[in-house]
Amino acid sequence: MAPKLLLLLPALFFSLVLLMVPYYCIVDPTSTTLAISQATGTVCGIMAGSQNRSIQCTTLQDLAELNASFPINSTLSFFSISGGHNFICSLRSGGASFFCWDGIRQRINRVYSGPTALSILSVGARHVAAIDRNRTKIRWWRYGCNRHDPRCHQFPKSVDGEYHSLTSGDVFTCAISGAHSVHCWGPRAKSIQRRFAGEQMRSLTAGGGRMCGLNMTGHLICTGNQSNVPSGGSFEFTSLAIGGSQTCAIRRRNGTVVCWGQHGSYLPMGSTGFEFLVAGGNLTCGLTTDAFNIACWGLNGRNWSAVTLSMPKILPGVCVADETVCSCGVYPDSGDLCGGSGVICMDSCPFSTTIEMLHAPSKTIWEMLGKWWFVYAIFGIVFAIVGISINVCMKMKWCEVREISGSIPIGPTFPVMDNVQVFSFNELMTATNNFFWGFQIGAGGFGRVYRGRLSDGRLVAVKRCITTGSNLETGFKAEVETQAKARHVNVVSLLGYCTENNARLCVFEFMQNKDLLRYIHPRTWFKRSPLFSSWKMRTKVLLDAARGIEYLHRYCEPPIIHRDIKSSNILLDENWVAKISDFGLAVFGPKPGHDRVNVATMTGTTGYMDPDFNVDVPFVTQQSDVYSFGVVILEVVTGQKAYNSSDDTQLATFAAQRIATGRLTEVLDKRLDLPVGREREAIEMVAQLAQQCVASGLQRPKINAVVTELENAVARFDQPEAIDN
Repeated sequence: MAPKLLLLLPALFFSLVLLMVPYYCIVDPTSTTLAISQATGTVCGIMAGSQNRSIQCTTLQDLAELNASFPINSTLSFFSISGGHNFICSLRSGGASFFCWDGIRQRINRVYSGPTALSILSVGARHVAAIDRNRTKIRWWRYGCNRHDPRCHQFPKSVDGEYHSLTSGDVFTCAISGAHSVHCWGPRAKSIQRRFAGEQMRSLTAGGGRMCGLNMTGHLICTGNQSNVPSGGSFEFTSLAIGGSQTCAIRRRNGTVVCWGQHGSYLPMGSTGFEFLVAGGNLTCGLTTDAFNIACWGLNGRNWSAVTLSMPKILPGVCVADETVCSCGVYPDSGDLCGGSGVICMDSCPFSTTIEMLHAPSKTIWEMLGKWWFVYAIFGIVFAIVGISINVCMKMKWCEVREISGSIPIGPTFPVMDNVQVFSFNELMTATNNFFWGFQIGAGGFGRVYRGRLSDGRLVAVKRCITTGSNLETGFKAEVETQAKARHVNVVSLLGYCTENNARLCVFEFMQNKDLLRYIHPRTWFKRSPLFSSWKMRTKVLLDAARGIEYLHRYCEPPIIHRDIKSSNILLDENWVAKISDFGLAVFGPKPGHDRVNVATMTGTTGYMDPDFNVDVPFVTQQSDVYSFGVVILEVVTGQKAYNSSDDTQLATFAAQRIATGRLTEVLDKRLDLPVGREREAIEMVAQLAQQCVASGLQRPKINAVVTELENAVARFDQPEAIDN
């Protein structure tokens, strides 16, 4: 083993050189959407899911909420928020002004209003600092400060220069310059800055009288009596929060939180994953990854305790205009979280894109390596190539050396398929940043789906099957074999797969606008969706999906029965074209001269499954897909879910009955204007079609008839209104 490690050392050396290249998102990671006022115990956050990004607050005492959460001027939209000793400030969307308020009062004061827009806001105990949008100047304001307190007058009015990672402690403010050195201002500036002298820093976080930061090699440096950082390698930690008695950080590999201080280190929230952390005094809070809830913990008397707040869902990051300002990619589902107006940038780039960072403008690496940079670079490149080449050779038969992993991959084998690539496990590990939890964009019965970027630059979706036993093999085999044959504009393309290292991975084209499900069920941002604000656009999506099913039934050779048609399996690309996805339950057939395919068991999703399925003689037909699609049509028309677990009712039952008895208006989605004229005629056609699709098997139309009727409905929208004589 040792010789192999030696061979890898040159490559590792070159990798370390690359890691010295700085990279940041254009949106500064110190801008956050959650803040604490330590003296009042107030926690405030910017709410998710609405274009008007308002602020909601709650007050804690002894880690218990004193009352229900309350809004802070719900008519304004805010960008970021920051907390001080007994007040909180927030930067308005657009950066033209910022407001501050007492932690326990709802009345806000405008502290600054133009003409220069601001981009980063940082609050200390009695002061506020901000960087302008052009990143050319830092400005300060006093707030809640006694004029006789000399500490309030030791900040300059402004400082010119290019800075980022602005952060404030009680009586100091620090930032990182364009050369990645630390600069501080205020009464404690010298003592804080001295600790970081000579260090090249990536980011800073301050709290109370202390500060921590990540240097260019990803190691954590802290000041004060909590500098006993838990052991960890390079880039072990991401978000930091510094309180009065503890420092907490998120571990990059799994999102869990570790805290340390005068009482040692501990895990306050166990295995719960977090997006970011903030602190104020002895209180630390974070946003959970699973539900975007706020969890807080701290010293309650002499014991540590934690609580999950009852506040609405909070944004996991600040919302910016579009993804062009996101150098590290876009946060999953950020368009939805920002209310259909803007996106959230990832706060750090995955390591797999480090080489791409070389193209970013930066002179720091040359300054760091000095006059020997050219020698280091040449030796690094040469040794990396030699080391990698030998290592690859060792895995080939030429060198007759094989690495034994402890098990031989056993799984399905597939014939060579046109346009389907066989990926290596390492390729997909790199593409998804080791299946980083922050890259997860979906999950289902057979596994999780991750956003990834291949070495050729293509953005893809990587599905990692995690079901065990025969279900894993059956589902994976069905997905690869059926979807490899399905090549159509309205079917999601399978790009490749991987069975190496006992993995079961499928690689698909990336669908920018996710699934149909999220757009047809109640969301606060619904009316701002660029697609589903009109009946015509909804009908167009249904037509796309029907054409995909028609292709599977009539034009694939052999035909394919999907068996799991539902709104979450209809995906939308960047142009809002609908495509059928998820072939884990699909089967080939029926054979010529037959109308059914025998199956082992009844499978599918409650609310979408064909009620004509015979448990004693299990088989499926193409009309089973037609039934499921009929339920999807009803979802789109009514805005209701396929199955309501609270009263055990199915949409296909009650909606179809009302349509059949002429009571369509009762079930139409109330979030859209009531259709009139030609629009009304078209929606009536669609509703009648849905009723036919969910009828008994023999009465259901064939999928080609469904396509024809939807084409007629789309055309009806564009017909001129009749003019009465």
